[in-house]
Amino acid sequence: MSTEPSKYTGNQFDTATVGRFPLMSEVLSDTLPRSAAAAAANAIFVTVNANVIAASNAWNAGESVLANAEANGPATTLAFDDKMANLTRKPNADTASTLESWDTTIRGQVAYGGPTYLNLLPNGRETLTGGTKEQQIDAGRDFGLRLTAQVSKPTLVSLGTVVTTFYNSARALRTAQLAAQTAIDNARFAQETLRFNAAAALYALVGQGMVLWSTNTLQVDTLFDVNLLRSNVQNVPDAPADTTWTPGTRTLSTTTLPAGATRLEAWREGTGGMPELLVIGEAGETSITLPNTITFHPGEPYQLWLQARNSRGTSTPGPVQNWTAP
Repeated sequence: MSTEPSKYTGNQFDTATVGRFPLMSEVLSDTLPRSAAAAAANAIFVTVNANVIAASNAWNAGESVLANAEANGPATTLAFDDKMANLTRKPNADTASTLESWDTTIRGQVAYGGPTYLNLLPNGRETLTGGTKEQQIDAGRDFGLRLTAQVSKPTLVSLGTVVTTFYNSARALRTAQLAAQTAIDNARFAQETLRFNAAAALYALVGQGMVLWSTNTLQVDTLFDVNLLRSNVQNVPDAPADTTWTPGTRTLSTTTLPAGATRLEAWREGTGGMPELLVIGEAGETSITLPNTITFHPGEPYQLWLQARNSRGTSTPGPVQNWTAP
């Protein structure tokens, strides 16, 4: 006959943070100084404190991997979707789309609806727009091959080269998009393991406190903030109070991390563009260095700023720095 587990078998650090990675970041940030103080006061906490530190370091490293993988995902999706949309997008009311231009070129070489036309576009323009994204790319690849096979018509062969180049580019963007999603999935899976490990280290810390303070149990609450686990007491952090952009080191920094914030985000916006999340910083750091993979167009003016984040969300933008790329 099975019995219901007692309340002592449950790890509240685990149950409270399931599906809430940012909350685990806050709990670890809050608990680390408490654990260190306990270890300094009593050697019984030295080992469990070391385990909490190790779990926190692993968590922070994994969180950076996940955060930046998630920041990269939308950019790859936008690049691919924009490429495919270019196929049917009309620049203006008087200008044909790319697909319309291809169709017009073909009709200038062979009879519309004739055997060669049907060989090239058996379902008309829908030959290239139906099905899944992968099916559309494959259809474009095959369309290019059929065009280049028209050796008696150099115009169609030339068009085949253009079509093949377009779809090779689309396939590369699709591959990058799928790789970005795989990176996100892998990072989330790895972070879930780190979350469980961190919860176990925190549970062991509290367990050690229960051993030491079995006759003074209120002391156990000094090891962690129970309100973080019980309710959404944290608010979205304030925006950074100041921002400094140092082009030489490609660094965005602020003097102090806003209260309640766990990390910073680096943002930019170019002329006529949209706000773009560049990098999510390390836990507790007040500066972010942009990697060399993030490029700026020479002569273009940019706005750069920081935003603060925690498990409740992201702040409004901090002060904007205006800069023109050399």
